[in-house]
Amino acid sequence: MVCWQLDDDSVFGMLLGTDYQAVERSAKRLKTTLADTMQRDRERGSYVPDPDIEDARIRHASVQVSLAHQTTKGSFPMPSPTTFSVAAVYGVKEAEGYWKCYLPYLDESFFYYDEAQLPVLIQHYTRDRLDGLSPEDAQRYVARGAAWLETVESRRDDRVVDKQQLPRHVREAQSQLAVVTDRMPDTGTRRGQHVFPEVAWEQGVLVDDLAERLMRGGNLLLVGEPGVGKSVAILEAIRKAHRLSAASDMPPTFWRSTADRVIGRAKYLGEWQALCDQAVIWLELSRGVLWVTDFVNLLQIGGDSAEDSMAAYLLPALKAGRLRLIGEATPSELEIARQKLPGFVDCFEPVRMGEMDSQRARRVLDLFGAYARGSLSVEIERAALDTSYRLLNRFMRYERFPGKAVRFLGECVRSAMAQEKQTVTEQDAITQFARTTGLPERFLRDDQPLDDAQVQAFFAQQLFGQDAAIRQLKEVVYLFKAGLNDPAKPMATLLFAGPTGVGKTAAAKALSRYFYGAGSGTDPLFRVDMSEFQHAFQIGRLIGTGAKPGKLIEHVRQRPFSVVLLDEIEKADASVFDLLLAVLDEGRLRDSRGRITDFRSSLVVMTTNLGVRHGGSLGFAQGVGADDVTHEIRQFFRPEFFNRIDRVVQFSALSRDAIESIARQELAAIEKREGLLRRGIRLRFAPEVIDFVTSVGFSPKYGARPLQRAVEQHVVGAIAKALFEPVEDGACLEVAMAGEVVQVRRASPG
Repeated sequence: MVCWQLDDDSVFGMLLGTDYQAVERSAKRLKTTLADTMQRDRERGSYVPDPDIEDARIRHASVQVSLAHQTTKGSFPMPSPTTFSVAAVYGVKEAEGYWKCYLPYLDESFFYYDEAQLPVLIQHYTRDRLDGLSPEDAQRYVARGAAWLETVESRRDDRVVDKQQLPRHVREAQSQLAVVTDRMPDTGTRRGQHVFPEVAWEQGVLVDDLAERLMRGGNLLLVGEPGVGKSVAILEAIRKAHRLSAASDMPPTFWRSTADRVIGRAKYLGEWQALCDQAVIWLELSRGVLWVTDFVNLLQIGGDSAEDSMAAYLLPALKAGRLRLIGEATPSELEIARQKLPGFVDCFEPVRMGEMDSQRARRVLDLFGAYARGSLSVEIERAALDTSYRLLNRFMRYERFPGKAVRFLGECVRSAMAQEKQTVTEQDAITQFARTTGLPERFLRDDQPLDDAQVQAFFAQQLFGQDAAIRQLKEVVYLFKAGLNDPAKPMATLLFAGPTGVGKTAAAKALSRYFYGAGSGTDPLFRVDMSEFQHAFQIGRLIGTGAKPGKLIEHVRQRPFSVVLLDEIEKADASVFDLLLAVLDEGRLRDSRGRITDFRSSLVVMTTNLGVRHGGSLGFAQGVGADDVTHEIRQFFRPEFFNRIDRVVQFSALSRDAIESIARQELAAIEKREGLLRRGIRLRFAPEVIDFVTSVGFSPKYGARPLQRAVEQHVVGAIAKALFEPVEDGACLEVAMAGEVVQVRRASPG
């Protein structure tokens, strides 16, 4: 029992987790009064709950909240925060493996799984209840005095039937359910798994609404974009509904699972239907509500179509009220589900959950910072929080607040803890963001300008004889650095036009390294050969069929910060162009299951050979008319497709000087190969070798593309043969010509 002094002659007391409360002249009389009341209720057969926490303790906290004056013209925040004194009574539920805390002044309670989480949760629930209230409304929550705990003893009569003792068939049903689902709220099996609190920060109104709907009955579907916090809102609503219904004679039970897990034991044809029937019976006996975390999968699992799916099979039980489900979906998933099986979707009460505004999102960052400081002893600097919000808001447009903020700050804190650091600085946040996305610091820091000479040198070292193309690539870089690219489209949509072997793919690689080369993950360039999609039926390989995503969808989901290279785009079927319209215009692509893949953090590059025949036969320094190329490209693509391309970057035929520069680069790269680098062997190339490779490595039809093959066949092969002979580590080998044959020998000193 928690007590506090109202005045000199009055003490108020309430039994936590029950409706029992009273006012007496002393704590001793309070204990007697409440003990007698409970005893009489037991004798009458009324439900009297047992204590739900053990070894109860009390702590006091001061919380600053933001009150507001309410007028007919709106809400006006007070100029300074108001400090409230809060009493928290907490203890462990040893059998269940979780902790529970009561805030008696606020009539709130919550579960948690790590004692270190308690301080920040007290702050959260207090602010959630009081923020935005008027001073007059907040007055009722002001503490009347310092609270303390007393113990009330009430003897149980063994002859009274224990209504909390479940019948055997119900216990057996719940035991079977525990095999294919998880009991909610989480029990001891998950204790200690949560490094960060699973709390629906700044979502108190929505959580209250969801909990009320769960108490009323029916099926609930929470609809919102990825990252808005659907899962944690449902979790907290279940906790609240569980607490509010604990005193009832037949409280509902809550369970969480996936569609696959429910029928995962099926081995034979038709067995999954029997498993569904069993789950419905077990849930019905347990008054259970099942939270299916992969709602859309219900329409994918079972048969070949939605009409033969698990959702269709469960539909009669839903309509009859024998089964209650909770689900979560994105708006696009809901739309696809409604198209495939409208009767199933109609069984659910949809609740929309929007993205947080900037003010609430920033408060979530502050709350997370307070949790990291109080519970993990890691301080997140104010500048780090502000910079994190700025970077997430600008660059990670494919995710929503608050999910992306909590995930990113969690990575920062884990990194600091792994390095045994106690502070996350602004530089730490920038470094972590660069590591996550691949974007280098030059794009992440406003105080770090670009150097035109450095940008020019970067591309000039990788593209030879393409000065006009380099100028266009530099303009793409400057546009993105200035933040003037269209935020509703991919970072840039480029069409590289020119003959084969002049550097179009090399330019795409250079862009990928310049924009996304700071990450530690996979190659930031993803190439798709569009000649593999010359028929409409092949489009499934791009976007996927059924539960399996296509290779384009799969890559962008796993690596949204990358260059997507659509090679030889003109060879694709017209249906592919229709598909790409949404990518180029909105930066979004919907797969066969209705899920949206976001391309707004990607750079889309297409290559084409259209128009090259207007330049005649290709050779050194023979170019193609720019107007002719543009005309043919416009003639080939439909206007609505061509007009969605940001830039057409034209590549000219290579001059002999450019070919020679490429040859020098390819030869210099040989020395960096593992077999030579390990032994410290150096190479010296005679001028005639460079001339030879330049001549045999260029093809009028394929440009400089055969150059690498010529280097491998004529030069690398000769070096490998020379290494069969004894060669000392650190030696210098001279590569020269003997007639038309490359010859390798030990270089003379000097």
